[in-house]
Amino acid sequence: MSLYVKRCGNPDGPSLVLLHGWGMHSGVWNTLLPLLEQQFDLRLIDLPGLGRSAECLPQYSMQAVSELISEKIPDQSILFGWSLGGSVAMSLAQDFPHKVSKVITLASNPCFVQRPDWLSAMPETVYQPFESALVENAQKTLQRFNMLQTQGKADARSDLKQLKGLMSEVTPSEQALQDSLALLRGDYRALYAATDLPCLHLLCEADTVVPVETAQALRVLQPGAQITVLEGQSHIPLLSSAGVVAEPILEWLK
Repeated sequence: MSLYVKRCGNPDGPSLVLLHGWGMHSGVWNTLLPLLEQQFDLRLIDLPGLGRSAECLPQYSMQAVSELISEKIPDQSILFGWSLGGSVAMSLAQDFPHKVSKVITLASNPCFVQRPDWLSAMPETVYQPFESALVENAQKTLQRFNMLQTQGKADARSDLKQLKGLMSEVTPSEQALQDSLALLRGDYRALYAATDLPCLHLLCEADTVVPVETAQALRVLQPGAQITVLEGQSHIPLLSSAGVVAEPILEWLK
């Protein structure tokens, strides 16, 4: 089975490809679509093994995921990746440069798990239990991760309710959940440092998954990129603050 791709918006506009994060599916973009669909030719992709791409299970690696997506998007697309989707976008920009004109990331991190020389990330003591628990009970682990993603925001309870509703729409492959979670252990700093494409990185002030300090580390790693911090937002600002997310993107893409 091939990747699930939903196309909507303005077919005469620039191609904008939306790539979601771990454990989720392309429905996470629903609140953002009305703010983008008049201007852009939108392609919403469910990552391999997740969402409506649950039956699409390659030999999982960042390169394999990037190759599958590259076959589904036009040349010179703008890529917009949230969380893990941001790493996928940066990988596509490196491996398939003819497919990518610009990259936007939201709440993403070159290293999601702390390393001795990259401390602005999730501590091993937080990440490793997710790995172990996922094998034992995938659904319970997803619920815990949803709570972590929404923490820190004033209306976290409302966001969590919306997130639970989205998660109930499609059941991901448990194998793909494990394989895609493993991608979060990767070190993608070289992808960021190597790209010379225009990049916009949006970080969130109250993010408990990607610390806001990542903004400063990114400025050192990729000095040519524009980096913006969204005040008061958690790891998943798309649900109830779509306008806050769309504003800097639309301004940057003018």
